[in-house]
Amino acid sequence: MSEINTVHPSKGSRPAPVTLVWVVLAIAWGAFLIPQAGSGLLIGWPLNLVAFCLAIVIMVRGRTVAGLLAAVASVVVSPLIYLLGLFLLLMTTAFHDVDIDIQESGPVREYHAPPPPVETPSLQMTALSPGQRETGQKAPS
Repeated sequence: MSEINTVHPSKGSRPAPVTLVWVVLAIAWGAFLIPQAGSGLLIGWPLNLVAFCLAIVIMVRGRTVAGLLAAVASVVVSPLIYLLGLFLLLMTTAFHDVDIDIQESGPVREYHAPPPPVETPSLQMTALSPGQRETGQKAPS
């Protein structure tokens, strides 16, 4: 019965994959920084999850400080690098459609002011007295 509660270290115990977790984190961070849409979500975050799981494995195998550092890097540093990658993606695509090429824009057209409006004579009605109507005279203004 005492053999059940006793922990015997196996002769072939495997070392903690500390180097592997940092390699996976570096690849994930590189995927975050690639200015290609989708690389952070489709490559970076799954690799970041793998690195977090490896950090837990490292802590279980007895390397608590190394595993804790990797877990903190996975949880705190990765979102910051992801935001930096989003900013880089925004900056590379912000001016993608802007095309400034003076040689291909065609001839420069001169601006001519529109002609002034033509004044039309106004029609005025004047009241003629009965005596002026017969003779065709105008009423005095």
